[in-house]
Amino acid sequence: MSRATSLMRSADSGGRVTRLELFFDLVFVFALSQLSHHLLEHPSWVGAGETFVLLLAVYKVWVYTTWAATLLDTSRFEVQWMLLIVMLITLFMNASIGLAFGAFGWLFAASYLLVQLGRGSWLLMVGLDRTTHNHFVRTLIWGCMSAPFWIAGVFFEPGPRLMFWGVAAAIDLGGHMLAHRLPGQKTEGSRVPLPGERIFERFGLFYLIALGETILSTGLAIAGNLEDPLIFVTGTVSLAGSVAIWWCYFYSVEDEILKKLASVDDQFRPGILAGNTLVVLLAGLILVAVGDQLAISDPAVSPDLATVLFLFGGPALFLAGRGFFIRRVLGHRQPSDLAGIGALAVLANLSFLVPAFVAAIGAALPLIGVAVADAVSRRRSSSTESPT
Repeated sequence: MSRATSLMRSADSGGRVTRLELFFDLVFVFALSQLSHHLLEHPSWVGAGETFVLLLAVYKVWVYTTWAATLLDTSRFEVQWMLLIVMLITLFMNASIGLAFGAFGWLFAASYLLVQLGRGSWLLMVGLDRTTHNHFVRTLIWGCMSAPFWIAGVFFEPGPRLMFWGVAAAIDLGGHMLAHRLPGQKTEGSRVPLPGERIFERFGLFYLIALGETILSTGLAIAGNLEDPLIFVTGTVSLAGSVAIWWCYFYSVEDEILKKLASVDDQFRPGILAGNTLVVLLAGLILVAVGDQLAISDPAVSPDLATVLFLFGGPALFLAGRGFFIRRVLGHRQPSDLAGIGALAVLANLSFLVPAFVAAIGAALPLIGVAVADAVSRRRSSSTESPT
C-alpha cells in the first residue's frame, strides 16, 4: 500500500488524545464494574481466577485498540469507524461478563475474537511502515494460537471452561510480555514509531477512569447503607484509600516517567512494560473496590478471609506493580513501596481480630503513608534541584 493511502499518524497530525478516544474508554468503565460485581458475587479462588481471565481479555481489547489509535491518524474517518465498531462489539462482550462462565460464554468469546482478529487483520491493510506491519503480523499469529482455546472453552462447563480460557489468556499475555516474538523474529523497538509519552498518557487516563469506577462502587455501597451509623467512617476511609492511590500514581511518578520517556530513543519497550504493569494495577483496583463494598456492607463484624484478601491484596498489588515499573523504567527502587507492602502484610494478619471497618482503616493507612513519603521525597528533590 502506498504512503498516500496510509492511515498512520504524521508528525503534524497532533499528539493530543481525542474526545473519541476518551468516549471509547467509557465502555470499559462498564467492564470494570461488571468484573467487580462478578468477583463480589463469587468471592472464592475460582471466582478470582474467572475474574482475572476476563480482565485479561477486556484489557487486551482495550490496549491493542488504544495502541492502534495511537499509531493511526484519529482524524481519519476509517480510524474513527474502527473505534466505534470495536466499541459496539465490546459493549456486548462486557455485557456478557456476568454470564461468561454460564449460558453466554459464547457471546464473550465470539466478541473477543471478532475484535482481536478482525482489528488485527484490518491493521495490515492501513499502510503501516514495514517494522510495525511485521509486528502486527506476529500479533495476529499469536492471536490465532490462543483462538482455539477460547473457542473450545465455550463447549464445556464452567470448571473446564476456566482451564481452557486460562490457557488462552496465558498465551495472549505471554505474547504481550514477549512483544509477540516468533522464532528468528523480534521487534526492534527503536524503529517502531510509537510515541511513548502519548501511550503513557492514554494509560494514565484509563487508570483515572478505573479509579472513577472504584469511587462509583463506593458511592453505591454508601447509598445502600446510609442507615448504618458507621457509614461515615467506612465511606471516608474508602475514599481516602482511592485518593492515596491517585496521589501515588499521578503525583508521585507520572512526571518523572514522562521525562524519562522523552529522553530515550526506544519508547517501545517502556510502552510494553507499562501495559504489562497496568493490568496488575487494574486487578488491584478491582480488589480494592470489592473489599470496600464488603467492609461498607457489614462494618461491625470481623472480616472473613475473602474480605481481608480483597482489602489488603488490592493495595499490595498496586504498590508491587508501581514499584516494579519504577525499578524497570527509572532504574531505582522505591523503599516506600516495600515498606507499604510489609505494613499491609502485618496489618492483614491482625485484621481478623477487629471489626471490618477497623480492618479497612488498616488497609488504607499504608497507602496514605506511601503517599506522604512520596510527597516528602518529592519536595526534598525539588529543593535540592532548585538554585539557592
